[in-house]
Amino acid sequence: MSVGTPRFRLPVYEGPLDLLLHLVKRAELDVHDVTASIITEQYLEYLEVLEALNLDVAGEYLVMASTLLLIKSFSMLPHPAAADAEEADELKRDLVERLLEYQRYREAAAKLGERPLLGRDVFSSAGETVSEDERVETPLKASIFDLVQAMAAVLKKFAGEIPRDIVLRDIPVAECIPRVLDAVGRGRVEFTSLFEDLADRAVVIATFIALLELIRQGRVRAIQEVRFGQIWLEPADARSKLEPSQNSTAGGE
Repeated sequence: MSVGTPRFRLPVYEGPLDLLLHLVKRAELDVHDVTASIITEQYLEYLEVLEALNLDVAGEYLVMASTLLLIKSFSMLPHPAAADAEEADELKRDLVERLLEYQRYREAAAKLGERPLLGRDVFSSAGETVSEDERVETPLKASIFDLVQAMAAVLKKFAGEIPRDIVLRDIPVAECIPRVLDAVGRGRVEFTSLFEDLADRAVVIATFIALLELIRQGRVRAIQEVRFGQIWLEPADARSKLEPSQNSTAGGE
């Protein structure tokens, strides 16, 4: 990475365990299969995309990558030494236990979030009832992992372009924010449509980071009708008209 290249931190903190759970669920595997080759490969691919996007990668992501690679290297040995095999098994057991514990924590937090909130869900306005037909199922919020993986597909057509970095210095992210607001302000749009008319990899990256900044600000939301499905973008408040803010600046500026 060249000196002076802008860096942009993820708008919502997500750790390596979040990423592993995401990949395991997406591959429809059991948590105990977290060290499967496909998970390791996808994890490393994800880190590569973050680097291509000039997004900061926390050190713990790299530590997890080293752990996965170490376990994989042991598993590929035709006749590993007893000590090596024992170390690999211990690493895998520790990782699975951590992931299971973290999964239980996430599930407990999710259930707590589903509890009725006093004054919001427990009580309704006097004489007001809501029928089953009037209830609309809330769309799923797309995670940062969903967004980055979707962006990876967009970047594939620019894979041969050089240079990969330093380009963001020439295209301020703030300049891309009005374009994103204009597209989303007209109504719900599909994620990839935001990049259809862009032929420059630098503009694509800056536009994506502008989108992350708007999501961080709570002005745009990314949703999915089904888990791991197509990503849609819409104003966070459907009743408001999205307009560029005087203070709209990206985190990497």
